[in-house]
Amino acid sequence: MEETLVIASALTLERNDGGSVFPHAADDASREQLARRAVDHLSTNALPGEWDFHNLDDLSLAMRAYLVERGLMTPAFAEQSGPGRSLGVFRSGKASLEINGVSHLRILCSRPADRLLELWGLVDWLDDQLESEFAWAFDEVRGYLTALPEAAGTGLRAHLTVHLPALMVTGRLGPLAVRLQSDGFALAPVWEGAGGVFQVFNRATVGRSEGDLMATGLDFARLLAERERTARKWLFRENPSRARDYVGRALGVAQQAYSVGVEEGVSLISALQVGGDMGLTEPQFDSQSAFALMRRIQPGHLVVEEIRSAHGGLDEPAIDEVRARLLREAFAGTRVLR
Repeated sequence: MEETLVIASALTLERNDGGSVFPHAADDASREQLARRAVDHLSTNALPGEWDFHNLDDLSLAMRAYLVERGLMTPAFAEQSGPGRSLGVFRSGKASLEINGVSHLRILCSRPADRLLELWGLVDWLDDQLESEFAWAFDEVRGYLTALPEAAGTGLRAHLTVHLPALMVTGRLGPLAVRLQSDGFALAPVWEGAGGVFQVFNRATVGRSEGDLMATGLDFARLLAERERTARKWLFRENPSRARDYVGRALGVAQQAYSVGVEEGVSLISALQVGGDMGLTEPQFDSQSAFALMRRIQPGHLVVEEIRSAHGGLDEPAIDEVRARLLREAFAGTRVLR
């Protein structure tokens, strides 16, 4: 069984201070006080430079998008504003901390491939650091308490990103999604389904241990990866010329286009990764490299890393042109095998 199609993993952990009102119901002064406690405590007990804190209102839309794309901020938090809402970035992106979002504190951590155990070690350690300052809201029956009932329990959500274009094209994802749902997990598209990239995650956190949640999520992700591998082989066996034509057309656009939208760009990268995986192109393009390029061509990344304007707009025409240039450079030496 191939596991390379599990292209990324992430954990989020929700925690709330038992002596404070939930953020959505708290006033500005209360949120600011809690934020100061968190920032002062972590800054005092960490090595110099380990944490970099930002007031959410000081971050531009482009920078927020960039942080969301890197897995350091949730989309819902990026849309919030107001006093006391802050983001802490740990060790230049090894992890992050949302302060006064849905919960008082939310730890985020992500890595390439299926590295949940490694992530859990860091998340658990950061949880311990915060617990030395805060008394968590906890109930013997419900577990860790949150403003959202479905997030109570362990407070942990495991996210595994899987590349599933063949399952999407063949319509085989539906039954698999139902199977996940029956066990408390869900399958959701990333980038609105462009390129067949999906996330497996647990919908609830109560009634299961952290280890069980992560193990079950990883089992489902690996199952999907195995089924995807089978679907790719079936597609190529059924109509090899059509598969080669599909990959060749994608390569032609990637090598020649001068303006490419984000969804089209992700789909082109996906097609060329599948082509390399099926031996239709050289050099081959592994799923980890494909996912890294998919992320690199997102609007926030292009504005911050390529255009180098943290305050630039996310809908500038230049973004599509820069994206096309990156694709031309990435696939300049790629060719379809006959």
